[in-house]
Amino acid sequence: MSTTDRTDQRPVRAPDGPGGPPTAARPDRPAGAGARTPAAPVRPPAAVGWAYAMVIVATLAAIASNVFEIGHQVETGVAGAATTGDLALTIAFCALFGFFAEMLRAGRQWGRVLLTVFTALGLVFTGLGLAGLGGRPLVGPLQASLAVASLIPSVIGLVLLFVPSVNAWMAEVREHGRMISQRLRKLVLTCHVAISVGWLGLVTGMFAMSVAAATTSDAGQQAAMYRTMSMLDEIFLGMTSMFALITGIVVGAGTKWGLLRRRWVAVKFWWTMSVMVLGFAVIHQLILEANELVEAGEPPRGGALDSVGWAMSASAFVALASLVAMTAISTYKPWGLTKRGRAAKATGQAGR
Repeated sequence: MSTTDRTDQRPVRAPDGPGGPPTAARPDRPAGAGARTPAAPVRPPAAVGWAYAMVIVATLAAIASNVFEIGHQVETGVAGAATTGDLALTIAFCALFGFFAEMLRAGRQWGRVLLTVFTALGLVFTGLGLAGLGGRPLVGPLQASLAVASLIPSVIGLVLLFVPSVNAWMAEVREHGRMISQRLRKLVLTCHVAISVGWLGLVTGMFAMSVAAATTSDAGQQAAMYRTMSMLDEIFLGMTSMFALITGIVVGAGTKWGLLRRRWVAVKFWWTMSVMVLGFAVIHQLILEANELVEAGEPPRGGALDSVGWAMSASAFVALASLVAMTAISTYKPWGLTKRGRAAKATGQAGR
């Protein structure tokens, strides 16, 4: 046998570089240059399942509380357009929380973020209602019990979302499942811009009406202004602010920007929630108080309506200035990376 024949019979060793041909000499390597066997999906820890269950329980209790309130409005004859808005919001939030919970189980970081944000907001508003400091009034002991039944699993679920086992699991799977598709990103971004413009327009109109109501001496005009503000607040304002926040979180947490990796995104996130709390806990309460005073026959000038009207105007101006400032921040995108963003960049994750 010749040297050439002996050489032809030896197995050929594939080079280590990416251009090496797949041969039987490397059975551990699949066909294709540089190909890798996909990693098996990492199973979520038990805490994720328990957090999911707590979210569902809390959501069902909150929905039952809202349905009870709507039923009370129908029975007492005060149901109207605001009641229809409450029913639509109840259905929407039922679907949204179910979707966010499923995204959590799929390892989507933005699903966990959205669940955390809205659970925290629910805790704040439920606490305000239970303490009688703001928010929607609780009608009787049954609705108060439902609020507590929603509050307790919400706290448990919120804690479970951030136990060490869940944090480790999310860190392992989050970059694989964090990004949304380009088509979905454009759709959500379009919705976010449109809804945010609507929110800005509503707040601008309410600021103008609050100033007009605070400065007029015509009782009929003042009453009409406050009734219109109440309608806009009950039907549109809460809905637009909530969905502006939801779409903003998806655009941030589901894209290269991240939610807390760049200062301008983080500032907008916290500022948006602050404006929502301002609207719900302050402006909403002032509108209710102004309408109660109008119904009681309070004169438009020289009485309690003066202080309420000017406080409402000042609060609406703060909300309007905040939304304009956030629009400017979205345009200029200042300030660079946060500490978390710098850490992600150092590990090669930022901007992917």
